[in-house]
Amino acid sequence: MQAGKRILICLLFVGLMLAKPGSSSSALAQSAKGSISGTVTDRSKAVIRNARVVISPGNTVAITNGLGNFTMIGLAAGSYTLTVTSPGFNPQAQVVALGVGQAQTLDVVLQVGSATEQVIVTEASGPTQTMTQAINEEITSANIVNVIPESEIVALPNANIADAVGRMPGVTLQRDEGEGVYVQVRGLDPRLTNVTIDGVTIPAPEVAIRQVDLATIPDDMVQSIELNKTLSANQDADGIGGSVNLVTKTAGTKPYFGIETTMGYTPIQSTRYMGKVDTTAGMRFGAAQRWGLIGGAEYDYNGRGINDIEPNPILNPDGSDTPDFNKITLREYRYDRLRWGGTSSLDYKLSDHSIIAAHFMLSDFKDWGDKWYYEIETNKAPSFYESLRRPDLAVGTFSLNGNHIFKNSWVHWGSAISRSRELNSGGNPEADFAPTSNALNNINFPAGGDGNVTGQASCTFDPNAQADIHRPRWSENCMVGSSPMYNLNNYGMTQFITTTGQAVELNLQEQAGMGINYHLGSLSSTFEFGGEFRNSHAFQYAWTPTYDTPTDANGNPTVLASLFQTGFTDPNYYDGSYHNGPFTDYYRMQAYVAQNQGQFPLDQTLTHFGSDSNNFDLIERVSAGYMMNTIDWPKFRLQAGLRLEATQVHSLGFTVNPTAGPNGDGLDDNGNWIGTSPTSTSKSYIDPLPSVQARWQVAQLTAIRAVYARGISRPNPYDLVPYLLDNGAGSVPRYAIGNPNEQPTHANNFDLLLEQELRPFGVIQTGYFYKQLIDPIVSVYLPYTTVNPDGSPDLAAQNINADNASIYGLEFSWQQRLNSLPGILSGLGMMLNYAYTGSHTHGIPGRTDAPPLIGQARHAFNIEPSYEYGRFEIHTGISYNGANDNAYQYFNNQADPSNNSAGLPNGPNGDNYFFPHLQVDAQVGARIWHGLQAHIDGLNLTNEVFGFYNGSPQYMTQREYYKPTYSLSLRWHSGAER
Repeated sequence: MQAGKRILICLLFVGLMLAKPGSSSSALAQSAKGSISGTVTDRSKAVIRNARVVISPGNTVAITNGLGNFTMIGLAAGSYTLTVTSPGFNPQAQVVALGVGQAQTLDVVLQVGSATEQVIVTEASGPTQTMTQAINEEITSANIVNVIPESEIVALPNANIADAVGRMPGVTLQRDEGEGVYVQVRGLDPRLTNVTIDGVTIPAPEVAIRQVDLATIPDDMVQSIELNKTLSANQDADGIGGSVNLVTKTAGTKPYFGIETTMGYTPIQSTRYMGKVDTTAGMRFGAAQRWGLIGGAEYDYNGRGINDIEPNPILNPDGSDTPDFNKITLREYRYDRLRWGGTSSLDYKLSDHSIIAAHFMLSDFKDWGDKWYYEIETNKAPSFYESLRRPDLAVGTFSLNGNHIFKNSWVHWGSAISRSRELNSGGNPEADFAPTSNALNNINFPAGGDGNVTGQASCTFDPNAQADIHRPRWSENCMVGSSPMYNLNNYGMTQFITTTGQAVELNLQEQAGMGINYHLGSLSSTFEFGGEFRNSHAFQYAWTPTYDTPTDANGNPTVLASLFQTGFTDPNYYDGSYHNGPFTDYYRMQAYVAQNQGQFPLDQTLTHFGSDSNNFDLIERVSAGYMMNTIDWPKFRLQAGLRLEATQVHSLGFTVNPTAGPNGDGLDDNGNWIGTSPTSTSKSYIDPLPSVQARWQVAQLTAIRAVYARGISRPNPYDLVPYLLDNGAGSVPRYAIGNPNEQPTHANNFDLLLEQELRPFGVIQTGYFYKQLIDPIVSVYLPYTTVNPDGSPDLAAQNINADNASIYGLEFSWQQRLNSLPGILSGLGMMLNYAYTGSHTHGIPGRTDAPPLIGQARHAFNIEPSYEYGRFEIHTGISYNGANDNAYQYFNNQADPSNNSAGLPNGPNGDNYFFPHLQVDAQVGARIWHGLQAHIDGLNLTNEVFGFYNGSPQYMTQREYYKPTYSLSLRWHSGAER
């Protein structure tokens, strides 16, 4: 911490020295500087955000803020030409005579570019940002950035904010339960993408990992989404892949009110329902409208069903590559997903050049559901399980910040607190069932899980029975509804698991910066310096009690599953390809166990295995300081900076030793558990992180950008904890171990972008990027100390640093409204993006090849044609994420092609991959009356599959379906009344 403070103090001192006047004449010259400020609107007095204001001579550039305001400072007395441009409008030029030390104020009104163009600017009362403003922000930003405004977020159905981010160029999603969850930018692991709200880094609700589960946040709570793909010295350096910033809404100049309500259904499990309501209200008030207040809330319920099969592919005994399987689980999920959130913003304008603002956001996501599955294994007894999922995720942030512009300088500062948490974080309560002794006679399976079937009909994979290669079949006596396998009287409870506890992360963040405008000869320049301090405290304390169940004299379970049978059924499971059910009710089991506590003793060993090693406490402190200088030539801008970040980490973890104690059972003589040992570690390091960004205005509408920046991504918090987790004998891998020596990943990032502005308004961007990663983090299986009876070592899963990796790619995006086309064609619009990426990872233990990075999809695209004309609008979204590596599995002897028992990399023992994902969504809308609109939405109209495979697609390990969701929405907002 002391090192970080020293960095910050030194950089602030250097900056102040550079800012200090060198002589009395210099001080007099600075005091004589003047300023020009104003507001840019259209002819209806709607403010225009992100308009470009250029002053000549000097070529100084300013961008209008959310209230349409701009300010230029440090101007010498003289005559200036002020040129204001915004896509879709004619440029407006004004000559301004500025006296010594004078502060000029003026208003600029822009006119629509031509009679055939239609430009709709959100009127000043509304918080909504338009596509025009978003394009202008992309063009004027110092960074390479993509922006989705609220108007485009709500133009297509999105289950949450992650789905909206997934429509941006170069972004792929990790999905779960039919929704986007984690964002992957440019093919990099989600851990390498930073997530902020109004510029404040937010902690992940699943505190063991660093990536933020964006399914926690509803899609209608933001004004826009900004995706920064390059780093500058005044940004947190965590975004090696990119940085997603969620911009909350701010109050406009007139009162605003909007409300939306949605109802819909999904045709699965005899119909699941969904619905949501959200509202926003805001206004400016007080003298000269200096106060601004806006607030919004959303409530979102989504009843979701999932049909899932999970086969286990194995090497074919005949040596061919024909798929063979030895096990399958038929899984049924029923979810009640409830999201709610609120956001508010309060700002006060101390003057036209000074503002203080407070922002608040809170979002909660109850991802509650039931999972049931029957497990069928060749020549072994079937099993039945129910798992209850009750995670409750939440993210909240509050920030206070200020921006103050003086005659020749400016200051910004901010203070923030963010908190995330997950309730019921210890895992999923579960009940396990196995065949009872009666099942041996009734079902033609052995009672135990390991015996071979002799002289009886067995359940085996039957390749001749399947018409679809992706729907493997077992012998018919197993899979028909009349099979005794689906009789709950034949199963007895073998284990009962509950869970309590929570995981929490609390972040405190302070930052400040100062900029000084000066002239380098005739060139307008800005020197900026500042610092930041962030303290993060993450911990998990959860308890997962595991209970043994009653058995008879022969060790057979006596509590039958049929005692807890529920009325829920799914008669069309997997389109009728398989039978699944009946099912049980976990709450009835829970009540039964509570009423018969004496029959369910606590299993100390399993309880501590399942609890202690998952608990941890970690503190991470990051202190940063930066210096950055920007120089503007008439058609060229150069920005160079240096950021220093000092990191300190302190962690506490737990190791479980079940053989501790005098009797080797983890207990002392009094029966108290003594098999858990705490271990703590500490580490610190300092990173210099330089960056250079250049922009060359080749022509009036054409620019080239070139960027170099060095970034850092720290390990997941739980990785650094010194823990040892035993998954139990027979598990592969048996162990999971922490790695306190794991190093952060660093990256040298290179970008080149060609940017072409279009008329009437739009933009085409074509770019190339290359990232050189040092110490990338990979998950591997390594031999551990114990040896199995067959002489093979046990394996342990651990996250480690590989040597290096590289990733490169091409990106293309096109956004345009074709308003200049004649007649009804003027309603056409297009948002299209495509990304190609390739990567190589070197130095993975047990690998002689250089596989792609985890999560890197070679091809990804979004095609979003739209049509808006008169009262009607149609929007369609086609999203594609190519297949990508989910986990490295091809290790050690498997990497040797001469070892026939291991097979080849593209066989069933190969790496695990995500299936490609192609999804089509659509929305049709019409304005009914004034500001009232009706919309019909279709989400996942292609009923796209989610799942994984090993090596090649025919060796699938999971394939699940969700069915489309159809809904009707009614929207009204005051800004639409024209």
